[in-house]
Amino acid sequence: MSGRRALCVHLAYCILQCGVAAHGQQLIDRVLARVGTNAITLTDVRTAIVLGLIEVKSGEDPQAVALERTIDRQLVLNEVARFAPPEPSAEDVAAEVAAMKSSAGSRLDTLVTSAGLDAAKLQQLARETLRIRAYIAQRFGTSVQVTEDEARKYYEEHPAEFTRDGVLMAFEEVEAVARQRASAERLRMTIDQWVKDLRTRAEGVIVGAAGKR
Repeated sequence: MSGRRALCVHLAYCILQCGVAAHGQQLIDRVLARVGTNAITLTDVRTAIVLGLIEVKSGEDPQAVALERTIDRQLVLNEVARFAPPEPSAEDVAAEVAAMKSSAGSRLDTLVTSAGLDAAKLQQLARETLRIRAYIAQRFGTSVQVTEDEARKYYEEHPAEFTRDGVLMAFEEVEAVARQRASAERLRMTIDQWVKDLRTRAEGVIVGAAGKR
């Protein structure tokens, strides 16, 4: 499945280079996957990348992971819809829209033109992101407790984070920071496993679906 996803994204990016049909008047879009009744198109994936809706970690190939992360986002949104967390405020939505625009930078104008991205769509995406965050915070909390041994293990496994001017600081000096980062890592791992479980249990996920939007 992962090989097929990577291939689909590679083909999608090739299509993206063409981008627009004859005379630049009509965007060619391609359905790359379906999650239940939701189609995920090339435009959706490109929008998610440009606006920072999905995370591509350092060292990862964005073409190889973008579709998979967009599918994961839709799976999480489907789960969020089942429990209906509180609606975000208009102020929070506006702040999130501003953050997405900042992430896009100079690419925003191109995205608006090629993907037909308007203010209403930006607000919808911002609202979805905020609802995901609210649900995850409600379900998993914002931190987890770690022991001194776990904090020390994190310190020992990430020496570069605790090195200043070429000298590794003593654990006792940075224990609070090590605890905080160990807690954040544990929380990320818990959420990542939850998303993997959603993917495993999901029905109707079809990668490589063809067609036009």
